[in-house]
Amino acid sequence: MKILTGLVITALFGMAALPAYACTPEEAQAKAEEVAETIHRLADGDQAKANELHKQLLGLQLRDPTRSDHGACEAYDRINKELKAKAGE
Repeated sequence: MKILTGLVITALFGMAALPAYACTPEEAQAKAEEVAETIHRLADGDQAKANELHKQLLGLQLRDPTRSDHGACEAYDRINKELKAKAGE
């Protein structure tokens, strides 16, 4: 019984240590697709505009790709928001 209690407590502490903002790979993929759709919509068939938005995306990704204070989903949300703001949407 003591072993089971110890395992339960360890599991609870482990779950508490997980960041609340962490997202699943599927959620991150959906956010990445949302960013791609935003770029496609903002470019509206204009290849030069698409290239410009792609360069902005790369710049945003390189600026702080692995900051520890945000997860992948939050990063994609931030990138999507900044792309829309720069495009004046």
